[in-house]
Amino acid sequence: MSVATCLGLVDPAGPTLMAASVAWPRWCHQDPDLAVVDEFLDLPGWTRRADARTKDALLARLHEMAVGDAEAAVVLAWLLLPGTCQLASKLADLTPEIDALVAGALWIRVRTQPAAHYVAATILRDVRRAVLVELGIGDPARRSDPVWSRTTSYGDAERLERAAQPAVCAESEMGFLVQAAVLDKAITSQEADLLLALAQEAAALGTTARRGRAGLTAPLVINAVAAPWSRSGRSVRRQVTDIAGRLCAFARDQRVDDDLQDFLATHDLPPVEVAEFLELYLWDHIDEHLAESHESA
Repeated sequence: MSVATCLGLVDPAGPTLMAASVAWPRWCHQDPDLAVVDEFLDLPGWTRRADARTKDALLARLHEMAVGDAEAAVVLAWLLLPGTCQLASKLADLTPEIDALVAGALWIRVRTQPAAHYVAATILRDVRRAVLVELGIGDPARRSDPVWSRTTSYGDAERLERAAQPAVCAESEMGFLVQAAVLDKAITSQEADLLLALAQEAAALGTTARRGRAGLTAPLVINAVAAPWSRSGRSVRRQVTDIAGRLCAFARDQRVDDDLQDFLATHDLPPVEVAEFLELYLWDHIDEHLAESHESA
């Protein structure tokens, strides 16, 4: 089983994609901006070649249509399959039914709340959150059902022992570091926002975390984030390099590792990616911490 199989998107000649291919010429006639390829089956190749802004505009239009048109939802889900399948692979250890859960969450997301910008990253982020809520894991689940999140059930001693040794990944540590640096004014909230945008794009593109500062300065990621603001990739890369340097100096000078150990000892942190951590922790608490800082100043 795979996400594509669950959605009926494996065979281009199958009924699901055939219905979408029949609708495609009609849509292009009604909206010439959609006519980026002559043949419907050439769309995935076009998305790999197109620049980030042009691709995002097409995905945004499809998402707008998908709310009321099942065939448009099929096309959007089809184009997002590479990122969605990668997401399912990353979450595969959580449940044997991960492909079905991700497919269901993807279909619901493409049929609701059209995204105007960063469509792929936004949808994949929301799909990940929906799956974690469904499985009762992490901050998304705690927000969805605070009462159940405080209830723990263990079927055997082995699971209880595993639960007593929670894993904390480097991405969570990075999220804590960025939060601490913003509060200490080592970097600005706008610079943290840039890191978040880069992390989301890197996750959406499946950029390897072993190169380019955890994938944040990979050329595809830099160019995708720089394009909407008409900035050069070189300019954004220089800025990110500078931010990373200040973060390293801050971590070294302020002994953030000591604070981090205290933080981890008092927080239940599931393994999460830096984009998820920044969004769910930093942006939810930054105003509160800044207000406290101003009051004590």
